[in-house]
Amino acid sequence: MKKSKRPMSAIFTVISIVAVILVLVYINQSKQSEKLKEASLKKLSEVEKLLEMDLDNDYPAMPRDLAKLHGDMTRLLYSGLEDEEIKELAIMIRELYDEEFLAINSEEKYLADLYTDIAYWHQLDRRIEYNLVVNKDSEKQYTIDGVEYANAFVSFTITEKGQTSELWRYTMRKDKDNKWKILGWEYVPDNKN
Repeated sequence: MKKSKRPMSAIFTVISIVAVILVLVYINQSKQSEKLKEASLKKLSEVEKLLEMDLDNDYPAMPRDLAKLHGDMTRLLYSGLEDEEIKELAIMIRELYDEEFLAINSEEKYLADLYTDIAYWHQLDRRIEYNLVVNKDSEKQYTIDGVEYANAFVSFTITEKGQTSELWRYTMRKDKDNKWKILGWEYVPDNKN
């Protein structure tokens, strides 16, 4: 009789160990799921905040602020939003662009190009993690033929197979309503101004 109890206790011990392991795996998965959910909610609330912005009354006053807002919107566009959120944010971001820029980029073309670019980034598992307005000492405001222009710089931290940083120079000009509008932007290689 003693021999039959030993295999039963060994089986019970193995089952107990497996049960403990399964519980630990479940707890770990729950924690990871909760972290992903929190990150998703944070991103969603940031998108909601931007979409609720009233650009008629709260338009960025300074070129640096405009570059920051555009950088935030761009980061969110490239961070895994749903198609409807992408469209809403993309239409809103166009309110930051200069009339000349809008004239050569129709809404349909802009959206098609944006969706294609985002799909390509998604395929590469590439996303913008952070953005920061930098190089304040390199910013310039100047006037050409009575029209005011400005430059500002945004650094984007991009995750793909590692993290890299890219520096982009924004060129802006004041419109007829005295608001800074984005005329264009360009990549600054090797973080040179």
